[in-house]
Amino acid sequence: MKNKFRGFSFGALLLAMSIPSDRLLSQTLPAPTVDRVGFPAGYQTTFRKLLTVDRPDNGQIRVIWANAVAAATNWWEPYPYGSVILFESYTSKRDASGGFLLDENGRFVPDVLGTIFVKRKEPGFGAAYQTIRNGEWEYTAYRVDGSTQTAPAASGACAACHLQVGSPGDWTFRRRSFAGAATGAAPQATMIQYAFVPGNLTVKKGTLVTWYNNDEVEHQIFSPVTGFFSPVMGQGVSFAQKFDQVGEFDVRCSLHAGMRSKVTVTE
Repeated sequence: MKNKFRGFSFGALLLAMSIPSDRLLSQTLPAPTVDRVGFPAGYQTTFRKLLTVDRPDNGQIRVIWANAVAAATNWWEPYPYGSVILFESYTSKRDASGGFLLDENGRFVPDVLGTIFVKRKEPGFGAAYQTIRNGEWEYTAYRVDGSTQTAPAASGACAACHLQVGSPGDWTFRRRSFAGAATGAAPQATMIQYAFVPGNLTVKKGTLVTWYNNDEVEHQIFSPVTGFFSPVMGQGVSFAQKFDQVGEFDVRCSLHAGMRSKVTVTE
């Protein structure tokens, strides 16, 4: 069988997977001791927004940004030196009963921006991570004011997590989603972490509902009520279905029985 994790030590991946989470969050993993990443002040005006990911498991919203050189890179190409990629970690707003508030596109509503996770690629970077090295990337996490939240010495957890992507993806998650999600209108619903987001969607009669597969596995949408089936959808693929009848319609994934949602159609 072809080893899809070529380009880094498979033993290092097994080591990282065997490390308890409390140790991953500690400073026991090898990592740089000096911050060479740097907080990218003003990134919201100079960087390009690539993707927004809603996490229904914990209510977190992740907004991914990249500087010009990284944003101009095709998903199948390695990032050039000078690339900076970050994601903002927001909490999401909730209603009085504790449910997630949704905007007009069915997405979570950001509340508090807590942490900004940043990585930079430069020549010679990454050696300090040793067996969990991610090519020439280094990581640091910052607060909104630019002060350090997770020092470089504690960034081994970031490198250990990104090992699973490996050199084929240049140690960067969800690259195939970046281009498609950065352009065009936002879909009404997404599939992420084996779940439909939002779980319940209300639309007007005649609405063309679009689902976007933001997951790293394939999904196939179907409705036992109307009988429609989408093609098998890989990551970054969208599917649209028009709802012309008033009522409630179950929508499921044929490949993952636990994935269920409901579309309510009104006049």
